[in-house]
Amino acid sequence: MITASTLKAKIVAGSALVLLFGSGIVVGLAWDETASVNPSAEVREDAGSRTEGGRRRLIVDNVGLSAVQKTNVDSLVVFHRHRMSQLDKEFQPRYRSLIADLREEIKQVLTDDQRAQYDVLLAERDAERRRGDSGR
Repeated sequence: MITASTLKAKIVAGSALVLLFGSGIVVGLAWDETASVNPSAEVREDAGSRTEGGRRRLIVDNVGLSAVQKTNVDSLVVFHRHRMSQLDKEFQPRYRSLIADLREEIKQVLTDDQRAQYDVLLAERDAERRRGDSGR
């Protein structure tokens, strides 16, 4: 016969295992998503010269690709750039929302004078970023 304390210990141990297993699944899924988002070194662009087709040279262009390999690499790059573009479209609004929430919460900590000064500094910073983005 199982005593109350033994049953309680089994429930606690079982719950801990379920939580541990569940958190492992969540971390694994998050890791998998993160791993698929990062472009591999072969796809990263060299800021230097461009190929005869007008695109920037890739690191992989330096290994002596055949014409068929170049075509395959170009197709892969186009495909993954499209995926990154889609990811960016999903990510940017969420990112901006988080930044806006953070800024509003910071403002709640500040005095009126500090809040006004913070708003001016934020406006200056945002203007600098817009100038930097349009210069690219």
